[in-house]
Amino acid sequence: MHIVDLSRLTDRVVGRILTEQAAHAGDARWLMSDDRVVTFGEARDAVSRIAASLAGFGVGRGDVVAVHMDASIDLVLAGIGASELGARFAPMSTDYHGEFLSRNIAASTAEVLVTDARLAGQYASLADLGRVRHLVVAGKADLDPLRRPGLAVHDFEELLTNEPIALPSVAAHDDVLMMWWSSGTTGAPKGIMQTHAGLMRSASYWIRDRDVREDEVWYSCLPMYLGGAYTTALWPSLVSGTAVGIDASLSVSRFWDRVRHYRATQIFTLGAMHMFLMQAPERPDDRDNSVRCAVPVPLPWSQVPRFKERFGIPDVQQAYGQSEVPCRIFAAPDDGTPWRDNAIGRPVPWLDVRLVDENDEDVPVGEVGEIIVRPKEPNLLFAGYFNAPDVTARTWRNLWHHTGDLARAEPDGQYFFADRKKDYIRYKGRNISMVEVEAVVAGHPEVAEVAAFGRQSAELESEAELALAVVARAGASLVAEELARFINDHAPYYFVPRYIEIVDDLPRNAQFKTDKVALRSRPLADGAWDRDLAGFEVSR
Repeated sequence: MHIVDLSRLTDRVVGRILTEQAAHAGDARWLMSDDRVVTFGEARDAVSRIAASLAGFGVGRGDVVAVHMDASIDLVLAGIGASELGARFAPMSTDYHGEFLSRNIAASTAEVLVTDARLAGQYASLADLGRVRHLVVAGKADLDPLRRPGLAVHDFEELLTNEPIALPSVAAHDDVLMMWWSSGTTGAPKGIMQTHAGLMRSASYWIRDRDVREDEVWYSCLPMYLGGAYTTALWPSLVSGTAVGIDASLSVSRFWDRVRHYRATQIFTLGAMHMFLMQAPERPDDRDNSVRCAVPVPLPWSQVPRFKERFGIPDVQQAYGQSEVPCRIFAAPDDGTPWRDNAIGRPVPWLDVRLVDENDEDVPVGEVGEIIVRPKEPNLLFAGYFNAPDVTARTWRNLWHHTGDLARAEPDGQYFFADRKKDYIRYKGRNISMVEVEAVVAGHPEVAEVAAFGRQSAELESEAELALAVVARAGASLVAEELARFINDHAPYYFVPRYIEIVDDLPRNAQFKTDKVALRSRPLADGAWDRDLAGFEVSR
């Protein structure tokens, strides 16, 4: 283990950190996936080769390299290779297809896109590739159907076998390292730009708070088109010179087998992942694992003792952050504090944190206010929304980042999550934009009006089930299950709602807008369609 000193702002650059780790212990394992192991030295060499190849494609400082891949070692190497040129890599959701995928590609402005064999086939029929001129495919795939005029198709191995060119790293600490796509704070998905300095500093804080030791192994089965896999596992492993095990997805039945396979000591689970683990049938070997520290976000504190006892984990922490603030906003360490259910911790010391009303004035202790933050050191938070300066300015009004989330503080210093101001819901770790769901449903020829909203999840207090209230066109015979199938065919699978209510009209507020507070608070109507009760099979 070698924890890189990041006290100097200008040293917080991914390529420099990887170079230092390779020089310190080039033969030490870093990236692991199944039985594949890549050392720090091998990663440094591969990144240099990939950077040289991308430079040959015309990639330079400020450009975007889109990445549409399952979580993998190749994804990590491709992303860091792009960053060596001062470019930023932009992972895209592997659940996107058709129009959604085309829209994301176009929004990224990327001219180079890296995908993998599992996802490559759809590019043969994808009409709009935006500005993409180079398509790179990792893994064994038939490349011929992907070729078309104006598009060069490459095997990922070509990037690794090319001779590395001595390229001076042009990346700086305040360059954008990567951007992931999220619902942000205003509803419509947008690119959240994260700098080298912000993500590396965030990693150093995670290392500090998780008592990292010599034999540390981080484990992630989170998708790598979201920030969690990077901020809670990949980047901390890089900065600390320790290993990380990467799986493409969560398997509840095999989770602890995978932990044992990697001999993982650090785990992070998001949304309902840990609830699924606790609901799984108990096994005699539940405690037979090497995990020392777990961060299940969020887990009711009343259930933490059971979680610790069943899985034999001594240190269980929690935290609250968001895609725009990867360094966390609140932290709840396992330090003997009698945390109460729904507590998200105390403000972290590297941020100023306030709870405010609609005029940005502080609310009294015990009252609910919006969480707003600003950093105490430079380049710590996100660098804005990609190609959306107006949205960035609104979010940063009065020189504070407005999270769009509500909380309250209690006299003993504990903070409690209250609600979300944003027009999205959180479902199984994803932020789902109601604006986009409604746009898809409105495309059905028999739909006149639609309101998408969340109903409280029975599994997890902080998450919601997607529900629709739909008004049919006059004379139409709209069937809920047919509408669900339409959504499944035209959008990511998680846009298929749990509930569909076909109603005569939608409730309105004083501004004649749909009153979603009223929709959320009223009981489910008799005869409402329930995806689970209907046995509807969602196609992914």
